[in-house]
Amino acid sequence: MISKVFLLQWKNPAGDNIRLPKEDELIVIRQHAHVTHIVKLFNNTLYDDSSGSEFNLGRLIQVVWIANDFKNLPNYQEVFSCPIVFPPDGKVHLLENNSYFKEYWDKHGGFLEFQDYVKGVLDKYGEFKELLVEL
Repeated sequence: MISKVFLLQWKNPAGDNIRLPKEDELIVIRQHAHVTHIVKLFNNTLYDDSSGSEFNLGRLIQVVWIANDFKNLPNYQEVFSCPIVFPPDGKVHLLENNSYFKEYWDKHGGFLEFQDYVKGVLDKYGEFKELLVEL
């Protein structure tokens, strides 16, 4: 199934965090120490839905991967294969800045090896989506 484009909303004021991920970069969406989605930034444009709500700012994303069963989600340890902690602040955090991740994967084959590993984990829990392509 082809992924659709959605607006992923940030808490306002998002500051520069909303601009941190760039077009085509991936974001791991996590809830309660579990991974629920992997999304890809569609572009670099910021959107304001003019609602005045706490979550009125957004970025367009496509879902790359989604869990099949939200009652049986992979946890951080399983997905990242190391003791990793993210603050529960709703912000984007770069893996390259996480010392636990970097230390573990630098000793275990680097980022390319991590990509192979995590694809295997995610295959057990969900579905990768076909992305839209430009013609």
